Amino acid sequence: MPRLRVRDTLTQRKVAVTPRPRKPVTMYVCGVTPYDSGHMGHAFTFSIFDVLVRYLEANGVRVRYVQNVTDVDDPLFERARRDDIDWRELADRETKVHIRDMTVLGWRAPDFMPRVSEEIPRILSAAAKLKASRHAYQTDALYFDTHTYRGYGRLSHRTRRSMIRKLREEDLLGRVGPDAKRDALDFPLWRASKPGEPAWPSRFGDGRPGWHIECSVMAMRYLGPQIDIHGGGRDLIFSHHESERAQSESLTGDAPFARAWVHTGMVRYNGRKMSKSLGNLVKVSQALQRAPAAAVRLYLVSHRYRRDWNFDWNALARAARFVERMRKFLADDAREGKRGAVPGRALMAEFNRALADDLDTPRAVRALRAALRQKDAAAVRAMRDVLIGTASLT
Repeated sequence: MPRLRVRDTLTQRKVAVTPRPRKPVTMYVCGVTPYDSGHMGHAFTFSIFDVLVRYLEANGVRVRYVQNVTDVDDPLFERARRDDIDWRELADRETKVHIRDMTVLGWRAPDFMPRVSEEIPRILSAAAKLKASRHAYQTDALYFDTHTYRGYGRLSHRTRRSMIRKLREEDLLGRVGPDAKRDALDFPLWRASKPGEPAWPSRFGDGRPGWHIECSVMAMRYLGPQIDIHGGGRDLIFSHHESERAQSESLTGDAPFARAWVHTGMVRYNGRKMSKSLGNLVKVSQALQRAPAAAVRLYLVSHRYRRDWNFDWNALARAARFVERMRKFLADDAREGKRGAVPGRALMAEFNRALADDLDTPRAVRALRAALRQKDAAAVRAMRDVLIGTASLT
């Protein structure tokens, strides 16, 4: 297996993912806030990281994979109020939809899918430790003091002015003052709940966790103080991952928190980012009405993971035609009883080189197409298992 290298957002260079002796590669991917059905932007991110997991495991490397469920967050509570439904019921329902969608799309399920609501005692313990070490202070909420962490802004490569502008655009800036934040870039670790929101008792007052501390705590609980790969959509780099990095390294004293930060591009539809908040969505269920699950999955991974791209129904139809040719070929081969054949060495070498080079899935898909043209059924199956997983061809 060629050494896997991925582009690290922090250093802006390709870095090697090197399995340590007798230990799995550890990976944490930020999951969904379960307040609406999943769309193709979500499916793209999770399919890409699924290819990464399957590629490593197909080459004998163990992976310990965590993907969280953010069931304590503003959008979830706002939707629950709008629909007059208990927030826990809404979160349970949409989490099941997410797992169902990704199972249909053939993922290898994460080893752990922790929910924020089940991690409150650990979150409070982490917040208390940050306050005791003077990385946090309390006014109207418990805030992380970004002045205590040198390098805040390096992950996102943003200036102070740029970070403040981004927080203002996303309505996350908050208020600076004697009874509020000391600095515009400080962020809440624990905050008071609004009326109708869940609240947990704590030494900082009844309330709920801030967004960023949730992922730090869940990642470290299941993977330890340092992880190999931290993934998510590019829209999470600032402020979520920037803040997560700062508080995690302040909490443990271990750096780097993540050896590689890997971020996927945005999926666009009708010229705009696909987003629940914008209502500009193609849901997974809608795509599955038009094409087999394997075609949807293959269409997703046919795009370079770091780049933005536009969802196109015609391109999905072309992927479906290719998947149908592959299905017929594999069915004919199975009838002829040739399943014991060994995949062609040159084809598999090209496939593995493609994925080892910063997870170049479009190049890997081209290798799959070449294997089908050359009628190498064993290679087609091996490549299918990594790129498409268990998604149905029919």
